[in-house]
Amino acid sequence: MKYKTIQTLMLPDSEEENYGLYYQGTEGVRLIGGEEKSLYIPENGNVDLFTYFNGFYPKQWAQYAELNGLHVKVTVSGSCSVSLCHTDGKRTVVNGEEECLAGDEERTVTFEVPDPQHSKAFWICVKGLKQGGYLRNITVQTEVERLQEVNLAAVICTCRREKEVIGNLERISRMDIKERPEIFLIDNGNTLTEYMVPEWVHLVPNRNCGGAGGFTRGMLEAMDHKEKPTHVLLMDDDVMILPESLIRTYNLLKIVRPEYEHHFISGAMLFYEEMNFLYEDVGFMDHEGTYGPLKDRVDTRKIEDVLRCEEIIHEPKNAYAGWWYCCIPAEFVRKDNLPLPVFVRGDDVEYSLRNKAKFITLSGICIWHMGFTNKFNGAMEFYQVHRNTLMLQAASGVCQNADIMTRVRKLIRVNLLRFNYDGAELLLDAVEDYMKGYKFFMKNQGEKLLKEKSQKNEKMEPLSNFPEAPTKVFSVYAPDLPRKPWETFLYRITYNGHFWPEKLLKKETVPVAYDWYYSPHRYFFRRRLLAVNPHLKMGAYREMDKKRFFELFSRERKLFSRYNKIHVRLEKEYRNHRKEFTSESFWRKYLEIDK
Repeated sequence: MKYKTIQTLMLPDSEEENYGLYYQGTEGVRLIGGEEKSLYIPENGNVDLFTYFNGFYPKQWAQYAELNGLHVKVTVSGSCSVSLCHTDGKRTVVNGEEECLAGDEERTVTFEVPDPQHSKAFWICVKGLKQGGYLRNITVQTEVERLQEVNLAAVICTCRREKEVIGNLERISRMDIKERPEIFLIDNGNTLTEYMVPEWVHLVPNRNCGGAGGFTRGMLEAMDHKEKPTHVLLMDDDVMILPESLIRTYNLLKIVRPEYEHHFISGAMLFYEEMNFLYEDVGFMDHEGTYGPLKDRVDTRKIEDVLRCEEIIHEPKNAYAGWWYCCIPAEFVRKDNLPLPVFVRGDDVEYSLRNKAKFITLSGICIWHMGFTNKFNGAMEFYQVHRNTLMLQAASGVCQNADIMTRVRKLIRVNLLRFNYDGAELLLDAVEDYMKGYKFFMKNQGEKLLKEKSQKNEKMEPLSNFPEAPTKVFSVYAPDLPRKPWETFLYRITYNGHFWPEKLLKKETVPVAYDWYYSPHRYFFRRRLLAVNPHLKMGAYREMDKKRFFELFSRERKLFSRYNKIHVRLEKEYRNHRKEFTSESFWRKYLEIDK
């Protein structure tokens, strides 16, 4: 039997980095920085490691990995008392406690975890004794009979985000070389040089064909590398990664159960803006074609939320893993099974669904990423997302239970009702470009199109420029108020006043949410609305424009009349050319690799 370390202590780079994700401590507890970080616990001070990063959740690990007993080694110095605690979800029990009077010398205390299968979590607590003590490290180990061969290739797709990428590479450089993945940095912006990145990074300049183009180029480079990968990890450039996430991924793969060898590891996305909140670890598409997280929003400061997050949840239909952090077994990464060329948005969804992927999630395997609501972009959310979703459904035959076109038509109507004519136009553009067929997507004009469509985004200004701006900006997300039956009838039949004399409309300007949030009561028979982005404290007026309304209304009717006539043939064409889209020969030409 060999001992294999599967989890080690995670500590932040600074105390300002939201340390509650890592530890909970009494007054006087402080982080000691440097190459080897530690925690100082003063006399009578306490540190509790029951957190998202440093608690150990045995049921989750035992589900995915071969565990033969669990041993916890705690390295300390100074004077302190070390305890092993566990909970079954209802009560906390101290399984063992040991005093350490080590002085300046480091000492390692070892605990054997009793009956881990019946524990929802276990963790270490440290109390400072005379003159205090230092917590140097915690390792969780298990006995293993065999270790899987793991060659991990990490593909990072970047475009003009030099600072973020270099920061992540610096953090990755701290890893032991034996555990560090082979890094393929695909530079879509062609702004990086070999002098800007470490020598162990494979820097690959690439034509800007969006995330799909960058990740596909990385897949090709990884497959052609002399050391063939067992797994390919896809990761965004605008995230913050911790080395321990990569190490836990590696450790899990070394001891994963045979029945989980073919699963994707889906890293969780936490918010940059609210670092304690976990937004998504596995997503899914619902019956209307809307993307969203499988689990409710998780506050990692709340132990009950963390424990709930660790429960194994049966995956619904249309589940997917986001490519901000997704580890894919190499058997799926083949030269006849590459992503669809959708530039930005939907490539990760389609690839998961096409391959009927199943997923592993694990605490501490995660990144931080900016929230999607905070960076809402009309061209991206209305045009890019819906055009690509229609294409992926047609080309791959996935999500057949999702009525995406009904959702698109509903969104067009909603945006007309709330005077967001630009949003409605972008949605119509999405349908129109999808209807141009598969040849349209082969022209490689994603960057040009996105720039063109971005011109139709609302021009936002600081809220201070608007006298109607609400004092409490998030009040625009307040629940909608009920309307009387006659109000609902008039709202619908007149398209919120577009078929109504203007002199009978209300003059008062009211603030509304700028994004997807729909609040008909606020819009009812207004002449002008103030669209508010509460996250960025920006806003823009939306004024009723009957001329533009009727233009878009007429365009919608004509467009969908044509769609109804050709959609069966259109879907068949996309389906028949999917294998071409996802082949190496197509992508080498698309990316101009051989020129």
